[in-house]
Amino acid sequence: MKPSKIRIQADEVTYSLHIIIRFEIERDLFANKIQVEDLPQVWNEKYEEYLGIEIESDSEGVLQDTHWASGSFGYFPSYALGNIYSGQILTKMVKELPEWKIQISNGDFKHIKQWLTDNVYTYGNQFDPSDFIRNITGEELNVKPFLEYLDKKFSSIYGY
Repeated sequence: MKPSKIRIQADEVTYSLHIIIRFEIERDLFANKIQVEDLPQVWNEKYEEYLGIEIESDSEGVLQDTHWASGSFGYFPSYALGNIYSGQILTKMVKELPEWKIQISNGDFKHIKQWLTDNVYTYGNQFDPSDFIRNITGEELNVKPFLEYLDKKFSSIYGY
């Protein structure tokens, strides 16, 4: 793992920091705490503070995403929420399908696909996200399962 300057090249651990940076910048921009002309400097400072990365040009910094140029503000948090939701959904699926890894290693995806169909896909866009995740997992939005997933995965890789 190594922090990346580019969000879409980030690893699972630091990806959400990219999202937090963008969220904080958007929040401060709309609250008039920063001005548009301050964006490159603010971006660079946050990348240094949060990721320990020095940004050398605006193209690898504030201009790297197309969201703002196309007027898509307030969109980035949905990426981090997706990671949090996935941790909760995986935790629930693992409890109900304890053999899922063996099934995948055998090329058998039908049980996982059926579980996802029964618990996730069927509901599509019928619920607000908070109701959707509560219906699937029985709990409110909770970052703990995602953090546990990351810890388990990377502790086994790096031996900590």
